Amino acid sequence: MAALNFNEQNLVGNDFRGQNLNGSTFFKATLTNVIFVNTGLRGTNFEEAKLFNVNASGAIFAPNNNFSQPANLFKATLENVNLSGANLTQANLSLINTKLINLSNANLTNANLREANLSGEQSERPNLAGANLTGADLFKTKLKAADLTGATLANVTLEETDLEATLLVNVNATGADFRLAKLTDVTLQNSIFDLANFSGVSLSDAPLQPGQTGNVRFRGANLSNFLVDDAILTGADFSPFVAANGTVTVTNLSGAKFDDTDLSGANFTQANAQGLFFNGSAVGANFTNANLRNADLSKGNFTDATFVGADLTGAIAVDAIGLTIGTTGNDTLDGTAGRDNLFGSEGNDVLNSLGGSDYLDGGLGDDALNGGGGSDTLTGGAGNDTLNGGAGSDTIRYRSGDGQDRVNGFTTGAGGDFLSFGGIAAIDVRIVNGNTQFRVGDGTAGNAGFGTGGLLITLVNTSFTQADISTNITDSGNTTFLFS
Repeated sequence: MAALNFNEQNLVGNDFRGQNLNGSTFFKATLTNVIFVNTGLRGTNFEEAKLFNVNASGAIFAPNNNFSQPANLFKATLENVNLSGANLTQANLSLINTKLINLSNANLTNANLREANLSGEQSERPNLAGANLTGADLFKTKLKAADLTGATLANVTLEETDLEATLLVNVNATGADFRLAKLTDVTLQNSIFDLANFSGVSLSDAPLQPGQTGNVRFRGANLSNFLVDDAILTGADFSPFVAANGTVTVTNLSGAKFDDTDLSGANFTQANAQGLFFNGSAVGANFTNANLRNADLSKGNFTDATFVGADLTGAIAVDAIGLTIGTTGNDTLDGTAGRDNLFGSEGNDVLNSLGGSDYLDGGLGDDALNGGGGSDTLTGGAGNDTLNGGAGSDTIRYRSGDGQDRVNGFTTGAGGDFLSFGGIAAIDVRIVNGNTQFRVGDGTAGNAGFGTGGLLITLVNTSFTQADISTNITDSGNTTFLFS
């Protein structure tokens, strides 16, 4: 069918179901109760048109070789319009004004929705459930109360977008740009925000029903100066993003602030959270190898949280639960019967674990670390430290530059204690006067200089043999151990 001209016409009740209207123009036309179900509308012009009670489900607006120009709906008015399942790839929808819009499962890949008004109320949500908005431009778009359940927002521009009261459930927003977006009273659950940009964004009031878990992923995202208030982000994942080619992007949480926020069970492994502020709940959270320099963790609840290898230099944790950080002086830090994380910081400190599986990190200085009755992890840190594992199967962590540490009461064999080394390529192991010395090696066993390198750890009154490598060495895959 040849392209038709409906410019400025008043169409009422027309049924164009399944027809070919590619290239037609409806400029400033008024369409009421019109049907475009599965209609070909490639390259059509609906600029400033007014559509009331129009059904265009399954309609095809996407360009092809014959109609290479995107469909144009610039400044159109769409009230009670059904575009479910429609293909609006590359369509120009900028400055459209809608009411009761249905874009569920529509394809809006690379569409232009700049400053479009798709807002509604929670009682009558704009329906974008399952919509594919990959690469779309939603700069300053109004999406108040929109239902985006199951939508794809990968690499979408959402700068200054109004997302108040939206449903962001089962959403894939990998690489999306949320800078200056309005995120108030939103529902965040089971969604992916890997590599997204939330730098400087404020998120307030993000509740969930009692017992629900957030399970939101922010792997490799830019969350610098991200401000979060009164949100449920339980189970959130802030660990690094690993691309298919092996490139690793660490999540940036520098300067982020989580006020009255629930991050229980969240994963902060390796996150750059320098200067982080947090005063909510992080029960069972994982901060392994996280950068928490100069963080303010005061009044946070870190019950059963893991801080193995975390850097808390300059951090404070006044009145925190499950986390104790020493001062620049010589401190004595005592644990509780539960699971504790004790950081000596600077000074020659004494760290005493009681019951539970605790983590003790001496930090700078010549420290004494005393494990309790549980399975504890002890890191001496810089300085010449004395580590006493105590009862239980304990792990002694040593990283390059940690000084010369003495370990008392180390038990070898199955069910015994563990040594963990990092940043050291080769270690010579030798027994001297009943003590075992671990020294920096050159990777060659039995040469003239064997066992003369820098001293790392001495196991007092313990003979550590090659047979103990398989049972008492852990997390040291990049280290070679040589015996002579």
